[in-house]
Amino acid sequence: MDVVRTGRSSWRHGGGRASLGALVFGLACAAGAAEAAPAIRWEVANRFPLFRNEDHFRALAGIYAGLPLADRQNRPVMALEVELEKRADARQLDKVFGDPSTIWRFGWASALVRSTCFSATNRGHWACRLTNGEDYVGARRADILASLTEPLAGRDCQWLVNGTVAATAACDKQIRLADLPIGTAFTLAARADGSAVAEAPGQTIRPVTILGMGDSFASGEGNPDKAAVLGTDVNNFQESSRLSGESGWRGRLRLYPLRYKHNFDKSFGIGALWINQQCHRSLYSHQLKAALAIALEAPHVRVTYLGYGCTGAEVFEGLLGYWAARDDVPKDRPGKAGQYDASPQVMRALRDLCPRPLKGFNRFSPPPRFSWQSDLKRCAAFKQDPDILLLSIGGNDIGFSRVIAGEALVAGNHFLSLRRAAERLWIKGAGPITFRDATAAESSLSDRYHILAQAFERLLGLNASQIIQTGYPQMLHTGSGTCPHASSGEAGTAGMDLHEIFRISKPTTGADSVAFVDGLNAKIRALGAGIGWQVVTGFADEFKGHALCQPGMADGSNGPDGLRFPVSTPTGQRWTPFSPPRWQAYRPRQRWFVTPNDAFLTANTMRTLAGSGGDPHMNGRAQPVLAATLSGSFHPNALGQAAMGDAVLTALRQKLGLPVPGAPVP
Repeated sequence: MDVVRTGRSSWRHGGGRASLGALVFGLACAAGAAEAAPAIRWEVANRFPLFRNEDHFRALAGIYAGLPLADRQNRPVMALEVELEKRADARQLDKVFGDPSTIWRFGWASALVRSTCFSATNRGHWACRLTNGEDYVGARRADILASLTEPLAGRDCQWLVNGTVAATAACDKQIRLADLPIGTAFTLAARADGSAVAEAPGQTIRPVTILGMGDSFASGEGNPDKAAVLGTDVNNFQESSRLSGESGWRGRLRLYPLRYKHNFDKSFGIGALWINQQCHRSLYSHQLKAALAIALEAPHVRVTYLGYGCTGAEVFEGLLGYWAARDDVPKDRPGKAGQYDASPQVMRALRDLCPRPLKGFNRFSPPPRFSWQSDLKRCAAFKQDPDILLLSIGGNDIGFSRVIAGEALVAGNHFLSLRRAAERLWIKGAGPITFRDATAAESSLSDRYHILAQAFERLLGLNASQIIQTGYPQMLHTGSGTCPHASSGEAGTAGMDLHEIFRISKPTTGADSVAFVDGLNAKIRALGAGIGWQVVTGFADEFKGHALCQPGMADGSNGPDGLRFPVSTPTGQRWTPFSPPRWQAYRPRQRWFVTPNDAFLTANTMRTLAGSGGDPHMNGRAQPVLAATLSGSFHPNALGQAAMGDAVLTALRQKLGLPVPGAPVP
């Protein structure tokens, strides 16, 4: 700008053609000089330190940077997920993600699940130490990567921070500057041969703290960070009169694949791995993905993400009260720390945010008496104040899982009357209700949301404008209709033929489901508006055409899995339509939901039943059903979570005042 002003002044006072020519020549020279003048660009080295290994973030940042600008602007979470899955499938992921020959089965997140700033044994983020020795929560310093926009080849540059030389390196190389202050302005400068090359005053690493809370849609249920791997050995958990529609198998033993090399202990072993086993909390969660996207697209931001979503959680059982979730995690024993934690999610946040543990906040099992109003309190000052809370809650409060039990579980019509009675008893125990029952229960949400808003403000210092609440996606809308019911033939059991108890049996289920989700989202929007929350529900329509019953891959091919459950010969030597070890949990699919078949093959959650002597071969007829229902059936898969993440990201940008990538910075 100074050069331009100087040129205009010469033209005014020169007064002739010669002066005009001189001006043109001068502007051309000035423009060339301006283009060649270097400036300083920099970015926080690890902008998402939940990933303790900076190489993990840098690898993701490199893949993100290669996405088309339109994708980075409009659908970065989905585009990144698809790209990661494609590279994993092609064995082309960077080695920091693990062995390419196996990562295609485990999923890209498997390399990160045991190297995050969440610890299963202390049940929180508070004890995590970063490489510079600081705490993850409340860190005050971070490293940056700096370079010149116009590298000066063949020269050495001194890099200065606030006037003090911090490093020296070749001017055409990127340099790392360690331990710069977070949240405090600093000046960067570069000089060569004693002369100033570039200066960037008033630079700041902006700290952003995002909390994630809620139910199974928040936790990422159905998407373990490391998928279980099944082998070709078979086991019979039940007798079956129907097997994937093959009448020739009537009355024979139904055979199911065991885990690879039978890697289970008395409780079926670890199987799949999660960042939090008890809550089935996953790195594929849309809340985490949206927070990660902020870190990827905003180079001067450092995101502290604290996730607490837990499968099965409700407002009073999960967020503000104790909730056990899964019961297959170890409790503390003398001299050995377990992983069991049923404490309220708000308590877990206080445990992480407060400078020192508050009395009673490390109580992981429910006490005889507990009230959040009297037993939870806010510490005098947090290590860092949260900026945003991402929330998904309400579905369990009105009995959404019980609706699924009423609409998708039916006792088999087979000749074994005792087994049929047992299945009916099992379904009854799930407490099935109708869509109408759940809609009537929506009246309870108003009081629950208002109480929750009060708790967030009182205990976490979050006002209503800092809350982003998500609704729920359409599950059975195919784009041109709805998933068919069982009278249509095999289509009514698409994706759920591992056990005859699963089926869409009512002709009205599809239409009722669509109307129910629309009504629930409208209710949540109205309640949120009354409180002051920002409610995100627009993604629900994007799920149309990606329904639970839709087969095929995202690229239009059918792929090796389709929707059928693999069937074996009695010896496990021949499987159709594919062999279980070939199952890829995270290959891009047309459907954005986890079917019961997917859940069995991906997470394979099992239980040891009483009276079995700890032998998983003897654990009975319910195991395939448990392996499906306890593994996230009817939840968004990684692609569904990504679609939700993109919608949340748009709201996050607005709340944080961050520009869309490529947009002019004000």
